[in-house]
Amino acid sequence: MRPRDTLANNLRALMAAHPDLDTLPKITARSGVSNGTLDRIRRAVVSTRVDELEKLGRAFGVEAWELLRPHGHATLSPLALLLAAHLDRSAQDEATHTAAFAAATAVIDSLAAPQPAAEAAPQRTKEKPLA
Repeated sequence: MRPRDTLANNLRALMAAHPDLDTLPKITARSGVSNGTLDRIRRAVVSTRVDELEKLGRAFGVEAWELLRPHGHATLSPLALLLAAHLDRSAQDEATHTAAFAAATAVIDSLAAPQPAAEAAPQRTKEKPLA
């Protein structure tokens, strides 16, 4: 998958998770990235400058590089969307929001990652009492 496709998928997922940023004009107002550029990013028809990634990251409370991080082909789970909405409502400041979002993302990612097969527990044998 091309980075621009990953960015488009992540932008759409973030818009769905943030009711306060669910339209292009709302994102433009918060980020300063033009409506036309956002539309082209969302449709994956344009390469994006690092400056625009930084602005979008700040608007959504994530690091710019996270916008280019593939999250698999599935959309965000309903739990992840609810968690993101809760974090938006409850964060007291930008630093708290960013830290909580990063922690939640790490937990969700770890739960979604394939788990290694559990090793068999060692067999315990009963010791015979000495006579």
